[in-house]
Amino acid sequence: MVLLNKRLIFTLILILLISFKPAISDVKEAKTNSTITMGIFPLVSSVALFKRFAPLKDYIADNLGYKISLETARDFPTFVRRTAEKKYDIVLTAPHFTVLAADSGNYKIIARPKLNLISIILVKKNSTITELSQLAGKEIATPPNSAIVTRSGKNFLKLQGLTDQKKPKYKDFKTHNAAYQSVLANKSNAAIVALNAVKRALDNDIPLRIIGKVPELPGMGVLVSTQLPEEFTNKLEKLLVSMEQSDEGRLVLKKIATPGYWSARIEDYESIRPYVPKMSQPKN
Repeated sequence: MVLLNKRLIFTLILILLISFKPAISDVKEAKTNSTITMGIFPLVSSVALFKRFAPLKDYIADNLGYKISLETARDFPTFVRRTAEKKYDIVLTAPHFTVLAADSGNYKIIARPKLNLISIILVKKNSTITELSQLAGKEIATPPNSAIVTRSGKNFLKLQGLTDQKKPKYKDFKTHNAAYQSVLANKSNAAIVALNAVKRALDNDIPLRIIGKVPELPGMGVLVSTQLPEEFTNKLEKLLVSMEQSDEGRLVLKKIATPGYWSARIEDYESIRPYVPKMSQPKN
């Protein structure tokens, strides 16, 4: 009788353990049963950002069969904080924040644009400034101080000899658009911005002139939360890097002004490390 009771107790425990196992193993799968959040770095205004990346969101949703919502933040620090807090499932973010997110272990880098990050230095079209050396002591508008365009741009001008008494006066703005608009409004002598943020305006003959280019860096990284199933992550990577192979994919790439995507890992972003802000390391 005692032996029978022991066997019965053991059987009940075994049944309970088996019944709980799926609940644990299905945590990652459950992430893809609800809406997946796609966070986009606030490079420009929210309206412009959503208009540009909505086609990519729809393309991913239609091809992978998931509901996807687009989100951004009001500024760079808020977006970085939300990324660190794992608010996003898919993240398209600036190169140095790509490194931060990957280093945290919360995200995996899967792709990067075939177009590198190109930062340019602009002046007004009728400005008497034609060379970088003439920016000594002048006021230069930039995106926020935490932006890689700002960090790499300042470093570039420093290497051009604009230091000490020749150091320009930098003034940061909330967005790239606001930075170059400051030049147009005669409130700044020049601006450092990402080319892709101002390219359309330049193509439409906005009265600005490029006088310098910062050495290229890897572009915005595409990362996926490590909480999502590996199968989903692999499918998304394959989908992105194969976009050029279909008419639908090429049309979406044209709409988001991206020539295509390469597969990418943290090794592709090692050149970015000098610009990674140490104070904002995401935590698990």
